[in-house]
Amino acid sequence: MTEPSSNYASVSGIRFHYVDWGRPSGDPDRPTLFLLHGDMRTSRSWDAVARHLCEQFHVIALDSRGHGDSEWPDSGYSFAQRIDDLEAFADFIQLRNVVAVAHSTGAVVAAMLSERRPDFFSKLMLLEPMVVVTEAFQRMVSQRAVRPRRTWANRDEMYDYLKKHPMTGKWRDDVIRDVVAHEAFELPNGRLDMKWANASMDWKEREGDYHDIRPTLRTLGKPIQFIVSDSRADSFQDVAKIAEETADFSMLTIPESAHNMYMDQPKLVADAVVRFVSSGC
Repeated sequence: MTEPSSNYASVSGIRFHYVDWGRPSGDPDRPTLFLLHGDMRTSRSWDAVARHLCEQFHVIALDSRGHGDSEWPDSGYSFAQRIDDLEAFADFIQLRNVVAVAHSTGAVVAAMLSERRPDFFSKLMLLEPMVVVTEAFQRMVSQRAVRPRRTWANRDEMYDYLKKHPMTGKWRDDVIRDVVAHEAFELPNGRLDMKWANASMDWKEREGDYHDIRPTLRTLGKPIQFIVSDSRADSFQDVAKIAEETADFSMLTIPESAHNMYMDQPKLVADAVVRFVSSGC
C-alpha cells in the first residue's frame, strides 16, 4: 500500500508537519492537490481519499496548528492566525496555482486565504465549511475543550470502539485503520488519545472570532465546488442561492454521508475531485 512521506516546515514560529504522496510516475506535471482537514482531525484523515488520487495527482496534506504531528502551542487558533499559518506554509513550500480540497474549518481558512492570495489556489473544493460562525456556535464547540477526553487502552480497543460506534462504524475498514494508526498518540500513562490540542477549542481562542464567508464565496472569481453531506444538505440553502447566482460555482451532495463525508465516502469524494479538476471551469 502506498504511504506518504512525512515532512516539516518551520513557519509562523512553530513547526508544521505535512505529508506528501509523491508525484505520479511517468507524468510529473500532473496537477497538485492540497488537502486541509478541519477541527479535531489530521492530514492522515485524508489517507483513503489520497490513495484514490495519488496515481493521478501530486497530493499534499497539512497538519494544522495544534493537530496531528504539527506543534501544539497554547494559543494562535483564531481564523486570522490560521490564515496566516496557511499563507506562510504555502509560501514556504511554494504552493502556487494548485487545487485546494478542504474540509470544515480548513475550508473556511482556504477560502479566506484565497481572497487575500489568489495566486495559491486555482480551484477550491470546499467540504461543508461553516458559512456563518456565530457566538453561539463558538460557545458550543468550545465545550469540547473542557469535556473529559475519551482515551483507549491500546490500538485494538480503539479499533473495536470505532467499529461499533454508530457514526464511525459506517466507515470503510481502511479508514478506521488509518485513524487508529495515524490520528492517535500514546499518553505518558500508556493510553491512547486523539491528536488534537484542547487549546484549539478553548473559549479564549474563540471568543469574538465570528465570520460570514458568503460575501467571499460570491467574489473569489475562481471555480468553486461546495460539497455537502446528504444528512445536512438542508442547512446550506443560502449556499444554493449563491450557486444559482455565481459563475463557476457548483454544489454537490454526497449520498449516505455526514459532516465527515470524505471519511464516510472516500471513493465518491475522490471521484468528485477528479471530475472537478478535469472540468473546464
